[in-house]
Amino acid sequence: MILPVKGFLDQEISYKRVWSLAWPIILANITIPLIGATNIAVMGHLKSPKFIGGVALSVVVLQCIYWSFAFLRKGTTGVTAQAFGAGDMPAVFAALFRSLLIAISLGTIVIILQKPISWIAFAVLNGSEEVESLAKIYYDIRIWGSIATMGNYVMLGWFYGIQKPKLALSLRVAMNALNIPLAIYLVLGLKMEVAGAAWAAFASHIFVFVISLIAAAVLFLKEMKTEDGKIDWAFVEIVKDKAHLFRVFKINSDFFVRTILVFFAFSWFTAKGAKQGDLVLAANTVLINLFWFISYALDGFSNAAETLVGQSIGAQNKEMFDKTVKKTTVMAGYFAIAFCLVYWAFDDILLHWMTNLPEVKNAALDFMPWLVFMPIVGIWCFQLDGIYIGATETRIMRDMMIISFAAYALAINLLTLFMGNHGLWLALHIFMAVRAITLFVHFKKIGHNFS
Repeated sequence: MILPVKGFLDQEISYKRVWSLAWPIILANITIPLIGATNIAVMGHLKSPKFIGGVALSVVVLQCIYWSFAFLRKGTTGVTAQAFGAGDMPAVFAALFRSLLIAISLGTIVIILQKPISWIAFAVLNGSEEVESLAKIYYDIRIWGSIATMGNYVMLGWFYGIQKPKLALSLRVAMNALNIPLAIYLVLGLKMEVAGAAWAAFASHIFVFVISLIAAAVLFLKEMKTEDGKIDWAFVEIVKDKAHLFRVFKINSDFFVRTILVFFAFSWFTAKGAKQGDLVLAANTVLINLFWFISYALDGFSNAAETLVGQSIGAQNKEMFDKTVKKTTVMAGYFAIAFCLVYWAFDDILLHWMTNLPEVKNAALDFMPWLVFMPIVGIWCFQLDGIYIGATETRIMRDMMIISFAAYALAINLLTLFMGNHGLWLALHIFMAVRAITLFVHFKKIGHNFS
């Protein structure tokens, strides 16, 4: 066994235990936006804000592509955690194998369709000609890493599901240990500008995917080897089972719709900012990159909830479920307050780290108060997402996201007319608040998972 499941479930759900699961995930999650933040920061030390805008537009396109398939991470965690909680190790490896097949297939399709995707995406974003030209350079390089990027989502979700957050952290640290110095060297040292940032990100994703596959293979050989030294291939039958396949299809299709809407929302945010000029686009890009640190840090407790909720359902342990919901949310609340205080007290330092262009920094300071309050608004939808993912209640998540996106669409169109970029940030707050409220209304339905 990867972990002694019975002993694991017998442990008390304490704040100490939640923290032991959450802190590696928090650190691993925080490293995820470091690649984008590093690229923005390096671009911010070039001569013009157009370099920031170019990377920003391209990152939005890539996020729309890759994060549209972020269900690969979340769906893998929920299914894996439930199989692990039930002590069904063949099902644990079947979850990984199915998800990797999906990731490889989707990555291949994206590479094949890269040109039409580029035409449509940049036409919709509608940046200035110079910014768009820089963005396409970055996109044309990064897109070839689609299989590795999607595969890394799967591996991250699987490691969370089998309670290996420290391994996930190690791999994420390795990714940035390669990307950060390589980006600085290629961009500032070799003067490759946007292309240098793209090649650094591409290489780091490929590297981590290969290492992740090796780690999974080692675990497979260790856990599925029988007493006579042969490999137990029981997981293959689970992969082929029609009932399992239908469940995976349902979960992934629901997540796909839900995730598409989330990242359409953020893409729309960037596009609306771009229409207000390159300076506003650059300022919003700096702030959104700081927002990702909030999102991924709070998502650490959400990820802990995913794993523990999934395992409590797999083990049919309602008491474990109740304690998980309470204690992960309380700890996430403390972190949200801490983020508010840090962003309020050190706003000038944080913005200076992101860019040394005075006009961009001053513009970002005007909208910084919206970012300061974002953790208090966002914590609730993050936590409820984690609970629903662990329970694999994806249909409810999909339906509530449709409602939330409709509210956001109304807000972003009306508020920007009267409030400009401030209205844009208010609409983003409304989007998160409606997500939380609609999920909370259906919270009691998760109880039917316990017989």
